[in-house]
Amino acid sequence: MVGSGFYGLTVAERLATERGIKVLVIDRRSHIGGNAYSANEPETGIEVHQYGAHLFHTSNERVWEYVNRFTAFTSYVHRVYTSHKGEVYPMPINLGTINQFFRSAHGPDAARALIKEQAAELGGRPRRTSTSRV
Repeated sequence: MVGSGFYGLTVAERLATERGIKVLVIDRRSHIGGNAYSANEPETGIEVHQYGAHLFHTSNERVWEYVNRFTAFTSYVHRVYTSHKGEVYPMPINLGTINQFFRSAHGPDAARALIKEQAAELGGRPRRTSTSRV
C-alpha cells in the first residue's frame, strides 16, 4: 500500500484483517498518518499538527468505534464566535444569536418575521459598512 494516511491505513488494515493478506505499507514520510499526523512537542508536551489542524468527526457509530480501536482522540467541540460593538455572538447566526442581538425571546416564526422586516428596510440588500468597502 502506497501512503499511510487514513485511506491507505484503513485499506491495509481491512485487507489484512478480513482477507488475511500480508500488506506492506510504504510512505515517503518517516511517520504514519498522512496529513492528519500530529505529535507532542517534546519540551512542552503540546500536540502539534505538522500539516495544519485536522478534525475527525463522524455521526456514524460504527466508524467511531472502528477508529477508536487504533488511537485515542482529543475531545474537541468546535465553536465559532464573532464580536460586534464589544459583544460576543455565536456563529453561524441562529435563534440564540438573533435573540441576543435584539435582546428578545423570539420563537422561530417571530425571528423569521423580524429578519424579513429588517431585510425589507434595507431594500433586501446588505447594508454597506466601512469594512465592506475594504
